[in-house]
This record gives sequence, C-alpha cells and structure tokens, in this order.
Amino acid sequence: MTSSPFPRLFSPIDLRGTRLKNRICLAAHGTGMAEGGTLGNAVLAYYEARVRNGVGLVVSEAHHVVPIPGQTYPNGCAATDDCIEPLRRLVELCEAYDCRFFGQLYHEGRARMNSLDGSRDVAIAPSALPDERFHIVPREMTVPMIEEMVADFASAAGRMARAGVHGVEVLVGMGYLHAQFLSPRTNHRTDGYGGTPEGRRRFLRETLLAIREAVGDEPVVGFRIVPEDTDPDGLRLDESVEACRAIADEGLCDYISVTLGGTHSLAGASLIVPSMFTAVGASLPASRAIRGAVSVPVLACGRINQPQDAERALEDGDADVIAMARAFIADPEFAAKAADGRADEIRACIACNQACIGHRPGGHPVSCIQHPETGRELEFGTRTPTAVPKDVVVVGGGPGGMKAAAIAAERGHRVTLYERASHLGGQALLARSLPGRAEFGGIVTNLEREVRSAGVDVRTGVEATARLLLEAAPDAIVVATGARPHRPDPEWFEGAHVVTAWDVILGEAEPGPNVVVADWGCDWVGPGVAEMLRVEHRCKVRLCVNGEAMGQSLQSYVRHELAGRLHREGVEVLPYLRLRGADADTVYLQHVMSGEPVLLEGVDTLVLAYGHRSETALQRELDGRVAELHAVGDCLSPRTAEEAVLEGLRVGTLL
Repeated sequence: MTSSPFPRLFSPIDLRGTRLKNRICLAAHGTGMAEGGTLGNAVLAYYEARVRNGVGLVVSEAHHVVPIPGQTYPNGCAATDDCIEPLRRLVELCEAYDCRFFGQLYHEGRARMNSLDGSRDVAIAPSALPDERFHIVPREMTVPMIEEMVADFASAAGRMARAGVHGVEVLVGMGYLHAQFLSPRTNHRTDGYGGTPEGRRRFLRETLLAIREAVGDEPVVGFRIVPEDTDPDGLRLDESVEACRAIADEGLCDYISVTLGGTHSLAGASLIVPSMFTAVGASLPASRAIRGAVSVPVLACGRINQPQDAERALEDGDADVIAMARAFIADPEFAAKAADGRADEIRACIACNQACIGHRPGGHPVSCIQHPETGRELEFGTRTPTAVPKDVVVVGGGPGGMKAAAIAAERGHRVTLYERASHLGGQALLARSLPGRAEFGGIVTNLEREVRSAGVDVRTGVEATARLLLEAAPDAIVVATGARPHRPDPEWFEGAHVVTAWDVILGEAEPGPNVVVADWGCDWVGPGVAEMLRVEHRCKVRLCVNGEAMGQSLQSYVRHELAGRLHREGVEVLPYLRLRGADADTVYLQHVMSGEPVLLEGVDTLVLAYGHRSETALQRELDGRVAELHAVGDCLSPRTAEEAVLEGLRVGTLL
C-alpha cells in the first residue's frame, strides 16, 4: 500500500511476473487513428498524453488477425509484419514511463462491418444463424476454417511478441467470434466445437494454447469477456463463470478482463459504450462473480470514471485491476490527479458518447466534447505560452466561451468573461435538466473549474453591451453569445397553445394533457422534452420527427436507449413529418416523402423543438470597430457543445 488517497488503486500487482506499478488500466478502445492497419504518430501522441500521467497498463485497440482491406473505420491489424515496428514504438513509449503494454486481438465473426468494394462480404460464424443487428446470415465455419483461424491468432500474437509487448489479450466478449462459439444460442454445432460446454469452449482453448506457444513463456496472456450479456443470443452469467473457471483451472490464461455490451442486438450494442443512462460500475456484479470463481486476477471495465469508484470496487473485491477508456479520453491526467490527491480536479467523463464513439461512423479520430485536445494531440497537445499578453474579453459563459477564456488565460492573456445570466453554463444547463441527463451538467462543472483555475476574471449577471466593450477597449474580443429557440411564422399557429422546448425545460409553460412535440432538430431536445412531459407532467405525448427517426443526429447507442425509454413511457413517435401549422385543437403536418397531409387532433399544447437562431447582434455591432474580433459556438451557427468547445480551443490557441 502507498500513502495515496486511493491506496488500493495505486498498489502494484503482478501478472505472470510482469509487475504493474498500479491497478489503473487504459482499456482497449478504438482510436480511429490507425493508418493502413498500423498505429502511427497520431496514436503515439494520443497514448503518450496518458501514459506520461501515471497509467500502469495500456491494452491496445483491437487488432484484426486477418487482413482488413476496405475497412470503413481505421482499425489495427496484426495480420502482417507491418504491425511490428509501430507496436514496438508503443511498447518503448510505455516502458519509458514504467507502464506495461498489452496487444489485443480479435475477429468479429458474423458481426461483419467491413467491405472491400461496397458489396457485402461473406461473414463467418460457428453456425449459420441470422444476426439481429447486422441482418446477415453467416457461413458456418468448417473444421479446417477453425483450425486456420486458430493459426491466424497465433501468428498475430507472435508478431506482437516480436514487437516486445508485455502481454496479449484475446477479445472474446461483445459478441465477437470466440463469444459466438461459447454461447449455446449462437453455436448449434454437433461436432467437437459445439454440443457441450466443453465443445463450445474448445475454440477459445485452442486459441489460447496456440498463442502461448507462439509468444513463449514470458508474455502475459489473457482474454476479455462479457459474462452477462443482455442480448438474446449472448452469454449468461452461469455459462461464463463455468467457461472462465475451466480455462483458468487449466492454466491457459493469466488474467480475465470483464466488460459490458454485445454486438448481437441494438440493446446489447448500446452497452458496449454505455451512456449516462447506464448505472456507474454496471460491470462490477459480473466481475465479482467471475473473480469469485477463478484463481487469476480479474480486470473490470464499464462506466467507471472516478478514482473513488475504482478504489471502492477494489476494496469490495469486485476486481483486481480497473480498466477505463472514456475516463482517459476526457482527462489524460486522470491517474496523476488521483495519485496527487487532486481527484476534484479530474474532468470526469459525462458519458454523452458524442465525440468518442460518436466519431466512429464518420471514420474520424476519437475525441471528447469537454476536451477536444483528445485525438488532436499533435495539434493541441502542448499549450504554448503567448509572447505578447493581451487584454481579452469573452462575452458568453456557455461551453464555447468558457473554453476560449480558459485556454487564453492558460497561455498568459489577461481574460475577462462576461455572462448575462447569474450562472455559467449556457444551454448545457438546459440539457442537464432533462430526465436521465443530469450527468451532462458535468461539462459546466468541469469547464468552470478550468476557467477559474486559469485565473479568468468571471463577471456573471452583466450584460456586455457594445458600448461597454468599446469603452473598455480590450485587445481582443471573443463573442460566444449562443442562440435562442427558432419559432416559425406566428401566422401558422392561430388559436393554438404553442410553447418552446426551452419553456418546458425552464418550467415556464403549463402544458395541457394532450401534447404534440414538433421535433425538427432530430437531436436530444425533442425526445428529452417528450420524456419530461410524459414523466413529470403525465401528459399524453406524440413526438413528430422531421427525419427518419427520433434522435437521428445523436450517437446511435444513445439514440437506441432513448427509443427504449420513450417506448416504456408510452410516448408515440411519428417520423417523416414536417410541421405546417396548428389551431386550437389540431396540429397540421405533412409526410416528407408522400407529401400527404397528416392531422393530429385533440391537441392541447404544441411544443416546438425547432432548432435555434444565432444571437448575432453584438457581433454585428462590433464588426470593424475592434482590433481583433472572434466568434465561437452557436452565434456562428447553431450546432452542439462539441463544436462550441472545439472552436473555443482554437480561438484561445490563436489569440
């Protein structure tokens, strides 16, 4: 034990003779920065920002064991010798900071997401059973195919060993190929690779044996599993406990890593990167069950974003090592701050999923709406002090304004921040008020801490007029005045009771018992307000979406969870509808594809979630009258907190 405020978290542990200096693991996760299947300079900078701050173990993003040309998302690949030198650089980086590096290997099986030319590839699996999420029927693997796959895992592990990795981890869980063999719901084979628990785990057993032979005696070998899979096709806890016990008892693994989620269904996929709707430490009950059944150390990962939660899990016997990913995406200095007793300075992940896993469909690198330096370490990884300190005024204390003020002050400028409201936060204060989204308020807490730590002169309750600013004559002004709700032409709504989503969130509206929410934005506002009206006001709610689906612009896991929440509460969701008007008891809409009218009758209140209009008046007044004028966030164009904070970072760096 050490004198750290978190003695268990910062105590060492040995895995097969490999000593970890603490029990903090940067869990395997896709960075989106692989280049042709290898991990280049951008990934190196990404990992360095974290390992130099005290991480004890890094597990690489999953590497394919077969070639993956045509992939839509930049993944790692260990199917050729091209991976060796980039991995060696990462190993050397970790060793320079007394950190250990494990490489992770996998094959997706029937969860096939890549394509060579846009046509569908042939997916493989233990049995030819349909997949609910990807809507494919895979090809059943023959015994020679299984044997070849075992050899592919061994070859990939051998390459990792030649790169000097301290360990190799097989990604079994999340519904990938090895998990498909383990589950009796996806493995209907009657040969030696199915039929019984022993048969179903044979593929994993042979893979681990082949990996050990390929890597030699020294490297650590483990596997990652989801013991309790909520998917209909996934593993059940008793099956996982039995499989883990058998593998460990045979001496085939040196540790077992436990996590959440599965690829078989939308509900399971949503737990792979659990949102703020998922309880903190959701993986720990399953981790505890596995740990109680095996003699090897257990790593636990899943919605742990604070050191006190990690310490408690270790104290309670839930795990031996705590693995986290988004905690380090949000704050690369997580481990150093915890070790120094500065846990209250940690920029806690708020599980919004927007810029981390949310960047994946577009093929963009992982980032964070609170800390856009993540994934951009080569550009913003070092804060350069200004050579010429300026007097800087920032107008608007939303996320974008706070970030601009904090960065400018950190660099040595004299910064004053004006916010006309009594509190900093802007629209983020509205977002945190919706059901299940209180954690979103963390972005306000974290950015305000950055602002005050940087020494910004914060003045709330002050309207920063053009006259005030021109009289002060600062060297530079940053306008971050945000936006207001957009309302269509009032003539559309003669005789109707019409309010905005903001009115509902702020408690300034009295909705009637039957409500229609017109959701133009397809973001968090419409469904969030619909849920609030249903849960808190007990209204009958119809959510009319001007898009393909509710939450269309949200990260898919969040959207899926919102869909489940609204369905459970009885909110009716109607997609493809364009608002055309309303009167005293009817809302008039149009189907965006058929062009046919849609009338919803018996409506007491129409709630507009109709996007926003930029607040540009101040910027227009100042334009051409000050030496240096910048704008960030919604006053440029109404978007989200991610763009506002990123623009704040860029402007603060530019000043």
